[in-house]
Order: sequence, then structure tokens, then C-alpha cells
Amino acid sequence: MKRTSSLIILAVILCITGCKHFSSTRGAEAHKAFGPVQISAPGVDAAEPVTAAAGDGSFYVAWVNHEAKQADVMLARFNQDGAMQGSPIRVNRQQGVATAWRGDQPSIAVAPEGAVYVLWTARVEAGGKQGTDVYLSVSNDRGQSFASEVKVNDDKAPGAHGMHSLAVATDGRIYAAWLDERNVHTPKPSTKADGHHMESNRDLYLSYSTDGGRTFSANQKVASEVCPCCKTALAVSVDGTLYAGWRQVLPGSFRHIAVASSTDGGTNFSKPAIVSDDHWVLQGCPVSGPSLSVDRASGSLKVVWYAAGEGNAPGIYFAESKDKGHSFTPRQLLSQETVRGTPALTTGQNNAIAVWQTADTAETKMRQLGNAGTALSVAANAELPAGIFSNEKLFVAYIGKEKEKRSIWLIRAE
Repeated sequence: MKRTSSLIILAVILCITGCKHFSSTRGAEAHKAFGPVQISAPGVDAAEPVTAAAGDGSFYVAWVNHEAKQADVMLARFNQDGAMQGSPIRVNRQQGVATAWRGDQPSIAVAPEGAVYVLWTARVEAGGKQGTDVYLSVSNDRGQSFASEVKVNDDKAPGAHGMHSLAVATDGRIYAAWLDERNVHTPKPSTKADGHHMESNRDLYLSYSTDGGRTFSANQKVASEVCPCCKTALAVSVDGTLYAGWRQVLPGSFRHIAVASSTDGGTNFSKPAIVSDDHWVLQGCPVSGPSLSVDRASGSLKVVWYAAGEGNAPGIYFAESKDKGHSFTPRQLLSQETVRGTPALTTGQNNAIAVWQTADTAETKMRQLGNAGTALSVAANAELPAGIFSNEKLFVAYIGKEKEKRSIWLIRAE
């Protein structure tokens, strides 16, 4: 009896001690509530994760498996608690034909009725010229299989098509945007200077599908003189307004984020608006584009991006538009630090969270938009993250790296 009483007292003491520890650490480290768990296959070089939420509370993570000069786009489905449902499957029907790199990961979106769309690029070669084409793959069985893939760009000659983005409206219309060099007659070879990519500027093109991705409209040019290695972004509001975002190259090599909107299903676009005059002059491409999100209740457009202009602190910035992208609030600094890649922006019912990777320490951080506070650490040794809300739980997929081998990990953050 004495032994039993002693054990009960010890258990109470341990519980109290544990509760005190939990309370004292909740603000700093206790937001790591789940994981991290590796979701890519062991021994496979995996990178470029992206995420998308479904209406039933589940969510998807896509990434790219690399092997020598071949690559495959992979997709996995997770329930609202972050448990993988089944096994990851290959999106591209022909093995090894996909291509991707850290600045140009696949794009993914889920339609209201549950169809899963993945936009990706494939290598092409003809007449001694090489290039990439943009394809959309469709799954109508919750990511268990992909029965078709459709080429989206309608030009014939091999050329660069990439830095793409994808969005689906509430009526099921699918929008795809990408950077295109069909009008660049003598493209500059890709080089690097001071750590930045240097190539010919490109055009922003867009196409849409009204039949579930079986066919696409004629390609339409939305903007010219676009930074060639910065990811594009698309977002659609509840009322059907379509927003496109990109990094514009202005006279004098200023590289600022621009946004244009369409209220007629992508047929016509407004005059592009510069989100913020960052005074960033750069003779090259920072490989970092904007992220867009539309508030479901207010309809306001949120933009998150990285900038390092002259006389300004390098860091993650946020601005908002309440007039369909025609003007923006003064930018707000979310975190002062050098960033690698395009920051991710994800929105829940009551939260909008920016997620990014620090350039120097390869740490993934996050911060809520519109609230006071500082950035929180999500994970160390965590590159190029993508975040998604599922039933108001925030999940973050990222690249973990050990020596030269990369893998995809998933963590839940509060």
C-alpha cells in the first residue's frame, strides 16, 4: 500500500513538473506540435515541396525526386492530422521526363469538388534546341492516380517555359501562369554574378481551362520585361477576381513586385501596379518571387515578398490591397534577414502565415501577418518550406539535407 501511495505521489510530482515545463516553453518551442517526419522515400534525392488543402480537411504535398538527369513529380495525400493516406504516387506518366530546380517547383491546387491539379515542366528537344514545356496533370480520385496530362503553352518551338503558378476558382475554372521566352529572339545564356542568376527578361503568359483541364485557352501575354528566375503567383477571390503577381524589371534594373487583376475570367487584365518601391537595383535575378492570398471574408489581397533595396533592411515584407490590386498599403517588415527562395503565404479562416528559409542558417521560420511579435522558428536544417492550413492546423513541408542527399519532411506548427 505504501509503495502504491509513493508511486501516485511521484506521478503527481512529475505531472506538475511537466506542466510547468510545457507552460514555460510554449511561447518559444512548444509550437512544434507534430513531427518532423520524413515523407519522401529513404535514399532518394527529393526536393521542391509544395502544398495544397482540400475542402474535406485533407491536404496534399507534392515534390520532385531527382536521379542523375531524370526527375519525377511525386504526390502524397494526408488527413487532417498529418497522417499520410496510402503511398506517394508519380504524377508524370512517363518516368523521368520532369524537370525542376529550387526556384521552380511544381504548382498544385485542389478544386472545390476535390479534383487535384498539378502543374509541372518537362524537358523538350527538337532541331538541336532544348527547352521546357508546361503540363497540367489531373487526378479525380483524390490523388490516387493521374490519367492525363495536357500541354498548356501553345507555342511549338523549344524554349524556356517555367516559374509557373496555378489557381482554381470557385466555379472550377483553372488558371495557369508562367514565364515564357517565345518572344526573346536571342536569349542570353544563363550565368551567375554575385550569387544571382542572369538571363534575358521574359514575358508573363496565362491560360485557363473551363473543362477540368482537358483543354486550355489560347495563351495570353500579361506582362513583359519580367525577372526571369522569380516565381510567379496566382490567387482567386470568392467573387472570381483573378490576381497575378510577378517581379517586374523596371528601367535602371529596379526589380519590384507587380500585381495585375482580371474580373472577366482571365480575358483582360488591369494595368500592373507596383506593390512597393523597394529601391532594389540588381543586375541579376534574386530567384525570389511574390506569394499571394485573398481573404475570404473581406476580399483583400495579401502579398508577401523578399526585398533588399538600397538603404533598406533586407527582409520579408507584407502589403495589402483593398481595391482589387490597384493600390497597396505601405509595406510592413515581417522579419529583417536575408532569405533564400520565394516566401510561402498560406491562409486559414482566422490566420495568414508567412513561411520562409533564412539564407545563412537554412532555418525555416514563420510569422503571422497583421499581429505584433517576432518570427518563430519552425525547424532547423529546413530549406524552401511550403505551408498549408488544414482544419486550422498549420503544416509545413520542407527539405531536410544530410551531406548531399535531400529529403522531404513534414511538421505541424502552432
